[in-house]
Amino acid sequence: MKLTILCENTVGRAIPAIGEHGFACWLETDDGSFLIDTGQGFGIIQNARVLEKDLSQFDGVVLSHGHYDHAGGLEAVLRVRGEVPVYAHPDIFEPRFSRTPHSLRFIGIPQRRELLETLGAQFHETPQFQQIAEQVFVTGAIPRTSDFEVGDGNLVQPDGQGGYIADPFADDMAVVVDTPKGLVVILGCAHSGIINTLNYIAEVMQREHFYAVVGGTHLGPVSSEQFELTVAALQGFNIEKIGVSHCTGQARAAQLRNLFPSQFFYGSVGAVLEV
Repeated sequence: MKLTILCENTVGRAIPAIGEHGFACWLETDDGSFLIDTGQGFGIIQNARVLEKDLSQFDGVVLSHGHYDHAGGLEAVLRVRGEVPVYAHPDIFEPRFSRTPHSLRFIGIPQRRELLETLGAQFHETPQFQQIAEQVFVTGAIPRTSDFEVGDGNLVQPDGQGGYIADPFADDMAVVVDTPKGLVVILGCAHSGIINTLNYIAEVMQREHFYAVVGGTHLGPVSSEQFELTVAALQGFNIEKIGVSHCTGQARAAQLRNLFPSQFFYGSVGAVLEV
C-alpha cells in the first residue's frame, strides 16, 4: 500500500505543487488506486501531475463528507477521468454553512449532483461500514460514543423553519486499509471525532493495532479541554504513525508533534506513506 497526499493546506517539500485549504490523497493498493477526497479544485490537477499520479487511470473516488474543500475538485477530476465510481454517504449533498456572529457562508459541495453525474460520477451510497476493494473499507456513518467530542458549533444546516441547527455530519466517514502491518485509517476531517472514528473501526474490524492514522483531525478549533481528552484517548491506542493534515491546524499539529515525537509526521502535499 502507498498513500500520497495530493491536496492539503501546505506543501511539505520543494516541488512545484499548490497548497490550499482542503484535503485529497491518492491510495495505491494491490487491488487498484483510489482518490480519497479532491480538495477545493485549485491544486488537484497540478499536484497529481507533479506527483506523477494519473487522474485518467484510477478505480474510484471516496468522498469523506460534503464540504467544498473535500469535494469541490471532483468536477475537475471527472473532466479528466470520465466515468468512475464515487463512494459517499447519501447525505453528501445536504446544504452546509459556516456561521459566525458576523457572517453566514455556504460551504457545501459547490456543484449539483446532476452536473457531476453527467461528467461521469457513478454515485455508490455508503451509509454503513462496507468493503469497496480487497483491502479497502469505508466506515459509513460513525456512531458518537465519546462524551467529549462535541463537534464544531459554527458548522450548521438549515432547520427547515428559517433557522439553523448544528450540522449532525451523518455523512462523515473514514477509509480503512487492511495491511500486513496493521490498519491504516484515512480521515477527511473527522467531524465525528477522531476517537469515535477509531473506536468504531476497532470494534467493527476486531483489531487493536493501527499502523497509521492520516488526515484531518478537526482538532484545530476544539477547546483545550477537548484537545487534552483527545490526546489522552489517543495515547490509549496502539498507533505506530500519526500523520496530521488540514483542519488539525498548525498550532495543534505542533503540539501533537511534541506529544507523539516518534509517531508523528506532517501530512502535507507530497507526503508519502508506504506499507
